[in-house]
Amino acid sequence: MARVKIITDSTADIPPALAQELNITVIPIYVHFGDQTLRAGIDISNEQFYRRMAEGGPYPYTTAPAPGVFEQYYRQFSREYDGVFSIHLSNRFGGVVKAATIARDKLPASLTRVEVIDSTSTSLGLGMVAIAAARAALDGASIDEVHRVVMQTIQLTHVVFFVDSIDYLERSGRLSQASAMLGSMQRIKPLLILDDGEIVPYDRTRTRAKAIEGLFTFIEDFPKVEQVAIMHSTTPDDVEKLLEKIDPIYPRDQVMIVEYGPALGAHLGPNAMGVVVYEGME
Repeated sequence: MARVKIITDSTADIPPALAQELNITVIPIYVHFGDQTLRAGIDISNEQFYRRMAEGGPYPYTTAPAPGVFEQYYRQFSREYDGVFSIHLSNRFGGVVKAATIARDKLPASLTRVEVIDSTSTSLGLGMVAIAAARAALDGASIDEVHRVVMQTIQLTHVVFFVDSIDYLERSGRLSQASAMLGSMQRIKPLLILDDGEIVPYDRTRTRAKAIEGLFTFIEDFPKVEQVAIMHSTTPDDVEKLLEKIDPIYPRDQVMIVEYGPALGAHLGPNAMGVVVYEGME
């Protein structure tokens, strides 16, 4: 039976206990406040991060770890496993995939197969891919079978969200073509969707209540749903409102709820909220 290792980065927002249970190694993204550099989830907690944002001061930004960080992990796990899958944040959102690819290309051909995969997603959109891969690996799937699970999960996982203010997305340069439509609409709460790793407009909503309704409608429109997750930062009351709407079509006690961390918070700002839908395989 092949031994397969799964690696991801901290933008995946996988709860630490679950990552440990599934043997997923999470490489932290760097968060910068002025001249200060912190590792997301290690040197700064979610609570500390959002408190600093509320206090003002330097605008936070994020960077990928250096290729050398990835190379160190790859060399270590290549000695311990038959295959390594390094699954990461969409390359349209940052340089994680690029850094990981540089590291992989430095490895000698004699080492175990290491595959770097662009999830074309972020937060639990990425997290669900890593989780599915890790569960397959723990179930004894072969390297090729794990690869198939990864690629199918990427295709069947969908992310939609709204932000309290588009200012953070504009500053971080993550809006792409959505910017033209949204730039003059500061007072709306637009729904945005990840499409092949890029943020694009999905629907126009003018209030937070309508945006939450839009998240529910997004879930409701799928003929088949195997897993639902909610991402938020500082709005547990809104999560409860959405759970009440979801419960008739998907059991609320099976909804995965995570607080998105600094790696994503630097781009979305506080008070954003989103859902991830995994359709499931036939």
